[in-house]
Amino acid sequence: MESHAEEIRIEHLQPGQLDALIDAQNEIFEDYIIRIRSSRQFFLDFMSSVGGNLQSVLMALDGDRIVGYINPVADRTEGWIGGIGIRREYRGRRIGTRLMNEAERELAAKGVREVSLEVIDGNTRAEELYRRLGYHPTRKYLTAEGIPSRFQGFGIEPMPATLPEVVSLHSRCYADTCWQRRKADAVVQSAKGSEMYKVDGGFVIVRNVETSGFILFLGVVLEKRRRGIGTSLAKFALSRLHDLGAFKTALYNVNEDEATMRMLDMFDFKVTMKQTEMRKSL
Repeated sequence: MESHAEEIRIEHLQPGQLDALIDAQNEIFEDYIIRIRSSRQFFLDFMSSVGGNLQSVLMALDGDRIVGYINPVADRTEGWIGGIGIRREYRGRRIGTRLMNEAERELAAKGVREVSLEVIDGNTRAEELYRRLGYHPTRKYLTAEGIPSRFQGFGIEPMPATLPEVVSLHSRCYADTCWQRRKADAVVQSAKGSEMYKVDGGFVIVRNVETSGFILFLGVVLEKRRRGIGTSLAKFALSRLHDLGAFKTALYNVNEDEATMRMLDMFDFKVTMKQTEMRKSL
């Protein structure tokens, strides 16, 4: 028998329901623009990287079955929607609207004044929902991929960095970017299994997994930009990943601005995905 929207309950995730949530996520995102496969560890690592907690996750339940979820995250007066999804056969029943409304209500109760989220370009259904709820676009972020190469000379030779040094530099380099990039939790999580390097006024974090390389962070403090430091760090990172055996390298959630586009062109990186950041005042 088909369930009516009013029969769907909105409840918080309970400790014993995490595996069921992961299974629901994997089914929800089977037909997504970019197919996402989650796991318990992946989800826990993601929550750590964005400053979230499992107790804040809201589920839409049809009986005992998880048919949708939303992951609201609060940091003082800022809030962020770190994921929302509905099972295919339950879409079009305003369950997403109910989850968004409840998430905003709980964020406001925690003192949040503004909420942000990202939507992948081409996901028109989600973007239309957010616009109806009062969100407006603010800027775009890019994901790009390229091939690492060995460069001769970097201009400035980076040195190994400690986590406290990188966290300090990050706070000065990433103030004006998306939630997942500007929060210190993301740096701490990214440092696990990665290599960290610093120069005067900048830093870079790289990781190689089998033959895939990742430049997780590359930042230059505001007062030292336009001096070639970012280019030097990029050359070093691509050379290091080349030496580690990476066949390709990815950058995630970088700002779509003139300086970033010049650097992507310089190293022949191709944009593989765009996301629009949207915001709403509560």
